[in-house]
Amino acid sequence: MRVPAIVVGVAMLVAACGGEKKAGTPADNTTPAPAAPTAAAATGATHEIQMVQQGATSFKFVPDNITIKTGDAVVFKSVSGTGHDVAFYADSIPPGAADVLNANIADKPADLATPLINEGQSLTVSFVGAPVGTYKFYCIPHGAMGMKGTITVTQ
Repeated sequence: MRVPAIVVGVAMLVAACGGEKKAGTPADNTTPAPAAPTAAAATGATHEIQMVQQGATSFKFVPDNITIKTGDAVVFKSVSGTGHDVAFYADSIPPGAADVLNANIADKPADLATPLINEGQSLTVSFVGAPVGTYKFYCIPHGAMGMKGTITVTQ
């Protein structure tokens, strides 16, 4: 009498634990995470801003003020000094620009900021879909030393 009871118990356990999943049946109740937005490829001109250290305490973007068009890209190139990055002031960009910038900055460590890059490296920020207006930015490690700039986006 024991053997049939064990066989029935094992059969019930196997039936409860698995079996084939029917097509279209969700595996569980979790919702998949949304895909991370990918950077939009520039459709216009490419502009270069150099990141420069001159002396022990002089850090700057060259040029520190440029005008571009929606769809252009800006290449930030570290030409001298220690690691630099680019961070946009959240309160100094046009409405709707934060979402565009965050989507167009690859590998960002924080909202509206690029990763640090070392001398000889560069990174590109696309302004595809960027609203017209003024975009103030700075280098996080060197902002207190005046490493700041402005990009004006026009149609």
